[in-house]
Amino acid sequence: MKKLRIKPILLSLCAVILILSGCGTTKKKGTVGANGEKVVIRMANLVSDNNFLNVGYKKFKEVAEEESNGQIEVQIYSNGTLTPSEDIEYEMLQTGVIEVVTNAAFVVANNAQVNSYNIFDVPFLFSDETEMYKLTDGKYGEILKRDLESKSNAYYLGAYSIGSFAIANNKREVHEPKDLKGLKIRSTTTPLQSGTISAMGANPTPISYGEIFTSLQQGTIDGVQTTTPLIYADRFYEAADYLTLTRHFPLPHIMMINKDFYDSLTDELKAVVDKAASEQIAYARELAVKAEKEAIDSMKEQGVHVVEPTEEELDLFKKAVQPAIDKNIDKVGSENYKMALEILKKDK
Repeated sequence: MKKLRIKPILLSLCAVILILSGCGTTKKKGTVGANGEKVVIRMANLVSDNNFLNVGYKKFKEVAEEESNGQIEVQIYSNGTLTPSEDIEYEMLQTGVIEVVTNAAFVVANNAQVNSYNIFDVPFLFSDETEMYKLTDGKYGEILKRDLESKSNAYYLGAYSIGSFAIANNKREVHEPKDLKGLKIRSTTTPLQSGTISAMGANPTPISYGEIFTSLQQGTIDGVQTTTPLIYADRFYEAADYLTLTRHFPLPHIMMINKDFYDSLTDELKAVVDKAASEQIAYARELAVKAEKEAIDSMKEQGVHVVEPTEEELDLFKKAVQPAIDKNIDKVGSENYKMALEILKKDK
């Protein structure tokens, strides 16, 4: 019988989890902070310290510490120092290893098994981020909150976009779906995202995010669909210098706090957390708009061939992806989809 060998990186991760989670003592509802003791809030992300996503985290830290007169201490673990993936971030939030995190909506949908979060993967549902916020900040946001809190140990604090999806490739300019024919485009395995790029004519190729740049260089893939700020920040444009601004999906990040931790706080500290989250979300929305514009402008300056599809060309993309929507709408839920269309005042 072979001995089970555990990789050192896994052992290290387990050690970090044990250290950060402490002894797992149960905290009574509404008691943490009642005696003026220090309250630590740990946040984690995968981006560099100066990335606009992490800059938003710093706003939470600033507001929480100031509004609590220093009673709350926020510790930010950026650059993947605590976790190598959003899936693990989500699990750490559930177990209380970290208290606050933002995850992509599709990560939440997959891990919490909540279909309502798949609405953001319906291609071309949103004309811009403003329309997306009509959902997250209104009646549909109540559905997101209810579903998350009923199926996980997390509270929904809000959402903000970190950019819109574009398609970068290293073969040719793409103006309409037929230009994607035969191209291997990196995609997640989520049915709507992979189904959309397939319906556009490309071959969806699921590889890990960390392998994208090398795979572009080696020809394992011909391109990638993700947000323009990510294409720029991770320098994918250096290996794929044709960029088409289809804006077929937004990429919302969902801000969440561990439910047990939040319940344990005094009402005063809950109010501080709520305010800090609200200000982070508002600030992050502004940062994302600036980051997207700067990314596109900077890539143009670097010589990237940027295609802004005409209305007629976009209509061809929209018609092409309808079968992907019809095939996968059960992943969203017909009632959720119907509500979203009603809120946005759009036809199917």
